[in-house]
Amino acid sequence: MEIRHALTADAPAVTALLAELGYPDNSEADVRRRLERWSRHPEGAALVAESDGTVVGVVAVVAIPLFEKEGSAGRIVALVVNETQRGTGVGRELVAAAEAEALRWSCTAMEVTSSRHRTGAHAFYRARGYEDRCERSARFVRYLNF
Repeated sequence: MEIRHALTADAPAVTALLAELGYPDNSEADVRRRLERWSRHPEGAALVAESDGTVVGVVAVVAIPLFEKEGSAGRIVALVVNETQRGTGVGRELVAAAEAEALRWSCTAMEVTSSRHRTGAHAFYRARGYEDRCERSARFVRYLNF
């Protein structure tokens, strides 16, 4: 297995992976545009896991500059592994690659959000040393209309 930066040519596979994650309304053209945008982000990366020429997982990570103190925090924006490859170490390798990117950007911490119903994902993150900090803060979202 190889972990590498995602290419626009990976759009069909990444689109299918996003559908597995619960986002089936993405078109390949939309995903291609997003992959192009991520490829130009100075402190963001979309990485894929490829096995025998097939993309079997994707992770997107970005550095968020902190305001209250020096430094940045890395954030895993998306992580999904093909359901036939789960439990084989693909996710572990993708998270390690995302953390390596964050370290390269001088991030001092990593964060990830995960819907409450994804209990398997929560166990996966805990096994990687991530702590559920929801008791200390809440996450609020407001969608902006353009």
